[in-house]
Amino acid sequence: MADPDAEEMFQMIRGYRISQVVGTLAELAIPDRLASGPLAFDELAKQIDCHPEATHRLLRAAVSIDVLSETTNGHFGLAPLGHVLRSGVPGSMRESAIALTASGHWLPWGRLAEAVRQGVRQTPATLGRELFDYYAETPSEASAFTGAMANRPTAIAEEVARALDTSTAEHVVDIGGASGTIMAALLERNPNLQGTILELAHAALRARAAIAELGLSSRCTVLEGDFFKVVPQADIHILKHIIHNWDDEQSVRILSNCARALRKNGRVVLVERALSEHGYASRTSLADLNMLVLLPGRERTAKQYATLLQAVRLRLDRVIETASAMQIIEASGILT
Repeated sequence: MADPDAEEMFQMIRGYRISQVVGTLAELAIPDRLASGPLAFDELAKQIDCHPEATHRLLRAAVSIDVLSETTNGHFGLAPLGHVLRSGVPGSMRESAIALTASGHWLPWGRLAEAVRQGVRQTPATLGRELFDYYAETPSEASAFTGAMANRPTAIAEEVARALDTSTAEHVVDIGGASGTIMAALLERNPNLQGTILELAHAALRARAAIAELGLSSRCTVLEGDFFKVVPQADIHILKHIIHNWDDEQSVRILSNCARALRKNGRVVLVERALSEHGYASRTSLADLNMLVLLPGRERTAKQYATLLQAVRLRLDRVIETASAMQIIEASGILT
């Protein structure tokens, strides 16, 4: 009988094979092609302009991990799990599968050992530039990454909208909010609120499209800009999954720009996955490794976020737990 521990470890070791199968299915849009019913492998290969035998081998591997199914006549269709790899369906994971298995993430993760040895990110060594510079030059991959962020469940956006009191606010700025989900939730909850999304040039186009699709163009403007330089004035600044990308010095620069642009009684709201104050391991620990490999930043504890906020004379008022792994960190009151 095989050693169960060894078998489980072997499953972990070869996990990269599964992620690349899933990423390739998504990139080739195979689940979209199979949405209307099973196809023979050679017909599917013709539709996606791929080598027939190689396509057959990919499809068999996808069946083995329960993403696709095979019929008795040798046609391939979607298994229940495969439906979430389709485009434009609720809860779609297609763009996440593409972005997280493409070069921008895949190559730096291949140098995890070097990241641990050196204590520095591996994007310059593998991509020749920083991650967001790489995305600016590879629009297809950047689009998948932005889409992956947009396609995450909207539940956290609704929780942010419920948690924040916007009754006295006139203007909210979502910094890096290309998906429009948080902005939409806030504007829907308060019909008197106006919004601005600040994004880099390569993401602003998608943000405008998202806002237009949501019917919010009259209440929300999309600005191209750099949060390291300046952010628009607002009563509330929202930063979801932003500060964790950057080191302490860079984070203080971003937060300082926010503090300067806050109106009287304004607030800065971070939405992040906070590490346990007691050092307990969690899934956030894997996210922290992602930061180590890809970016200058790190996941932090709530106390560490409080220290960053205090550095720009903001007070951490409360940390709100959510139904997800995210926390809402609200700060206000310029310290004297």
